[in-house]
Amino acid sequence: METLIKGFVKAHPEYAGRDFFITGESYAGHYIPAIAHYFMFDSQDLGVNLKGIAIGNGLVDPYSQYPAYATFAYENDLIGSIEYKALKTGFEGCDALIKSGIWPVALEACQLLVESILGNPLNPRFNVYDIREKCDHPPLCYDMSTSDSILNQEEVEKVLGVEGRKWVECAKMPHEALLGDWMKSMAERMTHILNEGLEVLVYSGDKDFICNWRGGEAWTEAVEWDHKDEFNAAQYEDWEANGVSAGSLRSAQNLKFLRVYDAGHMVPMNQPAVSLQMLQEFMVDKVMMQQ
Repeated sequence: METLIKGFVKAHPEYAGRDFFITGESYAGHYIPAIAHYFMFDSQDLGVNLKGIAIGNGLVDPYSQYPAYATFAYENDLIGSIEYKALKTGFEGCDALIKSGIWPVALEACQLLVESILGNPLNPRFNVYDIREKCDHPPLCYDMSTSDSILNQEEVEKVLGVEGRKWVECAKMPHEALLGDWMKSMAERMTHILNEGLEVLVYSGDKDFICNWRGGEAWTEAVEWDHKDEFNAAQYEDWEANGVSAGSLRSAQNLKFLRVYDAGHMVPMNQPAVSLQMLQEFMVDKVMMQQ
């Protein structure tokens, strides 16, 4: 990534010194903290000014996030009270395995608990990315053929500089390669990032199951940093977009957690106007407006 940024600035010197933000969703909850931490503490001068990171429905700290599956599922009537109590106990075991460091066993055990909520993982009983919808195209639930077609057009490949390569949606080999890091927590890196004062926005669509907002809430509450107590004591405040209530915002110092209403795993897809305002406030105004 360092080579990429330096190469980009060298090829486009007009961007040197500009403010730079890193954003992403889902498993980006692992690599955004890793990249930001590297840029802040280990890399040489990149030629850009890292100002902040935004993580959407991300997997950052599995230890904090796995138990939230039970909470979220129960609150949204995906399971009953008996299943909820059983799952709470089950996820205590899941966390014990994560803490043990035996991650392959932990991954299998924790995922079995998640699958007990979903049913058949190859044909889940609801869309894991948006509980309001059915999974019409299992196992990924969404028909992404349009974007696949666009990304594999020769002119698009040329613009992106990837001629001769084929875009594959959720390719199996990278997925399997990342499984070894699945249970790795980015909490310690987030501690350093937050204490250094970098602006951090964590946002979660509240209809997503797979990286649900309760899990996002849990890890932001659990991360150790200088203003942890202040953040955890902060009340949620109504956040508006275009004059309409669009979410609940909790913030302290340079950490902001935003629950986005009526959005699934891919918040910009479900709420494009809301997402635009969210990012404009974060990246342009630097500080989220308090409504």
